[in-house]
Amino acid sequence: MRKKGPVVLGRFWIYWCEKCNVPLISEKCSVHGEDGVFKITLTPPGDVRFAFERDIELIRAVFLEHYGVDIKELMDGKIVLLNKIPGEDDSYEIIFDGFIFGIISFDPRSLKWRPGLKEEGARLLWEKFGKRMKKWVIIDRGAVEPVKNGANVLPVGIIEAEESIRRNDEVIVVSEDGEVVGVGIAKKDYEELINPSSRGTGIKMKRKAKGSGRRTNGKKAKIEDVIRANSQALEEKVKEAKEFMRKTAEKFKLPVSVAFSGGKDSLAVLGLALEEFDEFTVFFNNTGIEFPETVEYVESLRKELEPKGVRFIVADAGDAFWRAVNIFSPPGMDYRWCCKVTKLGPITLAIKRHFPQGVLMFVGQRKFESFKRYKQGRVWRNSWVPNEIGAAPIFHWTALEVWLYIFSRKLRYNPLYERGIDRIGCFLCPSQSLAEIERLKKEKPELWSKWEKELEKWRKKLNLPKEWIEYGFWRWRKLGKREVALAKDLGVEIPRERKWDVIEFSIEEEGESFIVRPSTRINLRRIREVAPILGEVEEGSNYLKAGKNLFDAEKNIIVSPSHEEAIASMFLLKRAYECVGCGVCVTSCPENAIFIDEKRKKAVVIAERCTHCRECMNSCPLVVIQGIDRIL
Repeated sequence: MRKKGPVVLGRFWIYWCEKCNVPLISEKCSVHGEDGVFKITLTPPGDVRFAFERDIELIRAVFLEHYGVDIKELMDGKIVLLNKIPGEDDSYEIIFDGFIFGIISFDPRSLKWRPGLKEEGARLLWEKFGKRMKKWVIIDRGAVEPVKNGANVLPVGIIEAEESIRRNDEVIVVSEDGEVVGVGIAKKDYEELINPSSRGTGIKMKRKAKGSGRRTNGKKAKIEDVIRANSQALEEKVKEAKEFMRKTAEKFKLPVSVAFSGGKDSLAVLGLALEEFDEFTVFFNNTGIEFPETVEYVESLRKELEPKGVRFIVADAGDAFWRAVNIFSPPGMDYRWCCKVTKLGPITLAIKRHFPQGVLMFVGQRKFESFKRYKQGRVWRNSWVPNEIGAAPIFHWTALEVWLYIFSRKLRYNPLYERGIDRIGCFLCPSQSLAEIERLKKEKPELWSKWEKELEKWRKKLNLPKEWIEYGFWRWRKLGKREVALAKDLGVEIPRERKWDVIEFSIEEEGESFIVRPSTRINLRRIREVAPILGEVEEGSNYLKAGKNLFDAEKNIIVSPSHEEAIASMFLLKRAYECVGCGVCVTSCPENAIFIDEKRKKAVVIAERCTHCRECMNSCPLVVIQGIDRIL
């Protein structure tokens, strides 16, 4: 039986043209053919992108701080790529001149970036700067072969070392003949390293040189050179994507639209749609927690494209997030209520309002982004957005191909990319890394301050340490192994699971009935507005009966005939009080029996239309988010 290996979302390599000194998206250069083209092996998933000026500045700063030299001239005028790789937080391989120079990784403990050199990068740095740089160790000739064969470096084999070395620093290991032997981690401070009587490992080797690697001649290149070298392969990609869009539109015969977030992927899809269709609609979901630059950018595109026949529709969540956070507590990677409240609700309402018969939505999803998207495929129906068919024209594209397309068409992209912000979306997204949060603090301090004040309220309410905010523990409802380990390393107590309920309940069995006791008063006026969901409504002076469930305001209890109905009535009360008006239930109702009271932002049921099918019970984010669907 064949053993299953890891799921691979991308490929492990990229091609490079030695003569152009640029990356290629295929094994053939459009200028030089296959002559001088070679393959660079990457860390999966290999979704490389171009480095912007802010990225270059960061790389320079990180290497300058650690190695004491400015590597600007090594990258100046070159095409530099970044490949995001697995790590504790953000981590990128740095690629230029046809080889992987090194890595920059964000340390979640020190909240600082750290450099890492690959073998060829260490060799280049030593050739260029020698002893003018920091963090190097010279070993004697007798130690070279053992190190190359897998041994670590002992202090007795060290001839000389740079004085700034401290324990856990990365260092370049060089022979006394000037040959770079590899890169290692210092296990002792400088003073102990140069003491031959010091016991134990001095340098733990992590990368050993395997002989001279491949490097180009360092020719300077511009983005125009990359486009020229990739023109044939890129146009093949574009042709396939446009054919997919056309055939998908012909198959479903629905109005064509593009979901536009303001990011690069949706911009590529918008560009393809402009090339393929004469008329279509652009949907922008303003979650209310977007970067201001994104909202301004989308508005500028609207003004540019509407005169050309492109319709723009904004699904605006308003202040839904800020109202909902008071009920749900801060969102988390494992607690994504924010997407349902600020995205799915508004977009389903917008689609229903403008395209009641449904719509074909082309989106900028790519398989490289997550395993979930990889499994979803290229065309799908979203159970949360029943009146939409989603399709992904650039499903198989890499980030490099997306940017090549954008640059080749001179499409105007979001200015946030130039500021080093690579994740375009909600500024407080819990899925962002600690590195991205630190970048947000630096680039958009006013936005971080607004969110930090909200987090501080919750920190005090839940009696949590300041590290809960500082080290991003708020991004999980239930901590994983990595987060638990980080808390232990920091020496702080963080609960494994964050628990919060606005309303609490107890359910007791009494005879043939089940009694629900809520922690709040039963408000019959509000319950009446949603009660038809459970069944026919009967009202008295101090009670309300919905189906077989009795809401007794005098005793402040709910009496139900079964445990299942007790759960349903408990949820109805939660729904009545905690509804934030997201609108997901409106589009899930087959009888159009629900509307949102815009003034109060609450769902209201039209009793005459309601058939008590309870479809809205299963679509409400309150059910899914709080796990009630598992017991309904």
